[in-house]
Amino acid sequence: MNMKSVIWILAPIALSAGVIWLSAQDPKTPAEGVRVGELAEKLQAREKALAQREGDLQQREQRLATLQGTLDKDRADLAAREKSVKEATEKLEALRTRPIIDPQLIRTYEAMDPIAGAQALKELARLNQEVSVSLLAGMQPKKAAKVLDQLAPTDAKLAALLSEKVGLSKPKVVTP
Repeated sequence: MNMKSVIWILAPIALSAGVIWLSAQDPKTPAEGVRVGELAEKLQAREKALAQREGDLQQREQRLATLQGTLDKDRADLAAREKSVKEATEKLEALRTRPIIDPQLIRTYEAMDPIAGAQALKELARLNQEVSVSLLAGMQPKKAAKVLDQLAPTDAKLAALLSEKVGLSKPKVVTP
């Protein structure tokens, strides 16, 4: 056989052997190239989604910080209002509660002439309104009315003020 014929016979055999050898190789190599592209696209999509979520999270954090500031301000306002209401309530309660007056003093004012009692009550009110309110409130209604009747023509505002405070006040409760 001549060399040309041997080449013609060996060439197809070598070519077949190469094809067989290539087909025996791991087929992942060409597929990995495609997978890497797909994975890169998925990674980019996830990075984009993550960036979007991060932006949303930053916006929510800013909103939350704003709301927290508003809440803190509202709490401070509420605490101030609560303190103001408590002080006003205590002040009102102090106004509504009249001091305890010695019954002997009440009987003395009841026994006085209404004109003199009115004048004395007027002076007492200028010194201490709480005591005058308690005194007037402790008197029998008819005798207190006579004293106020004499006080009204000379000082109607004081008579009205004392009447109002007597009406709004209540006696202190003494606990033994």
